[in-house]
Amino acid sequence: MASALKPKTAWTHIARYWPMLVFGGVMLVVTNGLALVVPWLLGRVINALQGTDPAAEIPLLAVLMIAAALGQALSRIASRVSLFNAARKAEYDLRSELFSHLLTLDGEYFRHHPTGDVMSRLTNDVQTVRALWGPGILNLVNTSFLFVAAAVLMVGIDLELTLWAIIPYPSVVILGRVFGRRLYHRSRAVQDQLGHLSASLQEDLTGIGVIKAYTAERQRRGVFRRLSERLLDANMELTKVRGQLIPVLGSLASVGLVIVLWVGGKKVINKEIDLGQMIQFSAYLGLLVWPTMALGWMLSLVQRGLASWHRIEQVLAAKPTIVSGPGPDLDLEKARGDLEVRDLTIAINDRNILDGVTLRCAPGTMTALVGRTGSGKSTLVEALCRLIDIPDGTVFIDGRDVNELSLQNLRGAIGYAPQEAFLFSTTIAENIKFGFPDKYANGESHERMGWAADAAGLGRDLSALPDAADTVVGERGITLSGGQRQRVALARAISAEPRVLILDDSLSSVDAETERDILARLTEVMRGRTSILISHRVAVVRRADQIAVMDQGRIVEVGTHDELLAAGGVYEELYRTQIDSQVLATEMATAEAES
Repeated sequence: MASALKPKTAWTHIARYWPMLVFGGVMLVVTNGLALVVPWLLGRVINALQGTDPAAEIPLLAVLMIAAALGQALSRIASRVSLFNAARKAEYDLRSELFSHLLTLDGEYFRHHPTGDVMSRLTNDVQTVRALWGPGILNLVNTSFLFVAAAVLMVGIDLELTLWAIIPYPSVVILGRVFGRRLYHRSRAVQDQLGHLSASLQEDLTGIGVIKAYTAERQRRGVFRRLSERLLDANMELTKVRGQLIPVLGSLASVGLVIVLWVGGKKVINKEIDLGQMIQFSAYLGLLVWPTMALGWMLSLVQRGLASWHRIEQVLAAKPTIVSGPGPDLDLEKARGDLEVRDLTIAINDRNILDGVTLRCAPGTMTALVGRTGSGKSTLVEALCRLIDIPDGTVFIDGRDVNELSLQNLRGAIGYAPQEAFLFSTTIAENIKFGFPDKYANGESHERMGWAADAAGLGRDLSALPDAADTVVGERGITLSGGQRQRVALARAISAEPRVLILDDSLSSVDAETERDILARLTEVMRGRTSILISHRVAVVRRADQIAVMDQGRIVEVGTHDELLAAGGVYEELYRTQIDSQVLATEMATAEAES
């Protein structure tokens, strides 16, 4: 979050490495200084050839030219190593800062920004900014020094000839401004299109199973082709601008050289300057031809880098909607897990997802949340963990407003196993240990992982896998079944031994009998902890200390299983509906077996 609060420019990160930049800049000055020495020596050679004893001077001049060339090569290497290494280090810092900042942002940000686009900014845009820092700074220093130094040396030879030579160069500034704006907009369009393509590709790869199941390969290929064509068109527009700029600037430099040959030739004939000075002047001007042509490439590099920086800046400027409280925090070793919700209302798009919810979960008790789909159960438990923003004075743990606690402290007290189990592309053991990173020594860590796996009902599954707990689950746990993924996520939640354990329908992918067996195993784990269990199977939650029934964002009933059945409300209706469905399924299975 701090990164979003500090004003930054495209040069902030590279400026940290100013010693490397200064050294690289000095080496560039040395490089160009030696490059300017060569024309001066060449002029001396020409004059020596016209003198009475060329052999007396030319060998020494030749040695000096060779020495200048070698020195130029070494200083050029040193300048590039220093500047490019500084750019690489700044790239590392920027990428690390971006990722750290992304970790501070909450789900609201990622719901409005496709993952592929965020990844494009974290990779492609950062690389483009690094090119701005490395080759961009190098060419900026190189061109600036060379133009100034060469102009001073040319004025020293002949002021009038210098004025004639620089006639085309004011046009370079005008063209640079005109083309610079066009390059920026074209570059921004390229980066935006690349972000759209990355987002679409990431979505397709994630949903490849659905694409194949619905034979939608041709349709998705068409979408990918259209997005690729748009990216191609954007790149072509950028290339057209760059393709126009470089030849135009090169032509301007060549015009200056033609003027020098015409005007300077007359001056040599009229004895206003000697031939050596003419060759020396032409060599100085020739040194400016490549920087002038490279100016177009540099402008493209700078504008594309700035366009990418502005996309990165948008990420760094984003602020999380959920921020840590000022504290002081709970003592997790002494926390009781007393949860209370007071008149909690959460509205999204002018619709109340939760409407005046009030509920208390006493320490060490199990509370079950039941209700129809969309009644607000998952939103309520997300509010308890502050995964969504909530008003002050609505959710309390051990009498403390959760908005006053740091997010790390609050979430450290709560183990949360969501319905949509997410696994990392590593081993089952590492996924479970994710619940208690660096908390135990290696032996204790392995023992705790095994205990959590057994409690989650994974023992039989691990024994059937080729590498047991060391089996790599693949991206998002693709090699495991839905039930196995949910149980690994459950083991991860309970492995941290939280004071509050929340199971958000986290066993929905297993059958009812397996779910009852796992909950029986969890009885020991839940003892002494405050537990909240969401399940769409009413029969599973009947042993809870209290059952809260939700309907249309409200808690409409609270009581035990028997009390709610006797009340004849929503819970009784849900229970009877499930019982009737089970009876019907049993009768159909019996009839099918008899036939």
